[in-house]
Amino acid sequence: MTGAARGVGRATVHAFLAAGWRVVAGVRDVATARDGLGPHPGLTVVALDVTDDGEVRDGVARAEDVAGGALGAVVLNAGFAVMGAQDEADLDEVRAMFETNVFGAARVVQAALPAMRDAGGGAAVFVSSIAARLPIPLLGYYQASKAAMGLLAESLSIETRPYGVRVALVEPGMIATEFGRSTRRTGAAAHGEGAYAELLPAVRGALGMLRERYAIGPEEVARVVVQAATDPAAPFRTVLGGDARIVDDLRARAPYPAYQDALLAFLGIDWPRGGDGRELDVRGVAD
Repeated sequence: MTGAARGVGRATVHAFLAAGWRVVAGVRDVATARDGLGPHPGLTVVALDVTDDGEVRDGVARAEDVAGGALGAVVLNAGFAVMGAQDEADLDEVRAMFETNVFGAARVVQAALPAMRDAGGGAAVFVSSIAARLPIPLLGYYQASKAAMGLLAESLSIETRPYGVRVALVEPGMIATEFGRSTRRTGAAAHGEGAYAELLPAVRGALGMLRERYAIGPEEVARVVVQAATDPAAPFRTVLGGDARIVDDLRARAPYPAYQDALLAFLGIDWPRGGDGRELDVRGVAD
């Protein structure tokens, strides 16, 4: 699996080991990851920067050596976030994020899927986020990367239908990890300046509210990932967390532009819309 050093990745490694799997954990810093993951006879830790074609090929080849052939499952988890207003963000930072979140997953799929397809089995589990359908301001580029990841998973699930390779998409809401510390801030707004300066404290407040009220542990996500990889009856998409379910419901019942009002009300962000527009009664949405 990719992004295995901490958070959901680390919890998922432990969950697979507990289920009796041999696990190849792909990480950027092998020595640090080994210390964090701890020793286990079923664990192999390999260098795997998903933006590096050679490391991806070598990492997947090592995993296939451990497996004795095609992989039984590949978990696509590596990722980070960029925060910034879309008309201010440094696009080089955005490209770097897409290289990890989107093209990184694509590289691993291209390296691992041919053998799985030829063997007629296995599973590819994409660990995405409800952010794919939760347009929090200043996080649009991150959310776009997660939406792209979800669409790759949907398309792949159709492409691999004749070959016995299952594809699953896990979309958790807020998770109690240190993921936020790896967020890269870019542009004036992400530093509390410029035209969108007032959004930064509001977004921080919204994220704090989601963490306080709805955050789930990484172990809960890991449990769903293992189920997705092992249970043929597992659904294609699994939404985890109370916040994720609320956003799912809003998407289903609120048309634009009323959806924006409902979402911002749920998040507690006061960012008025210019001009006239219908308001959605959001009473009870967050209950």
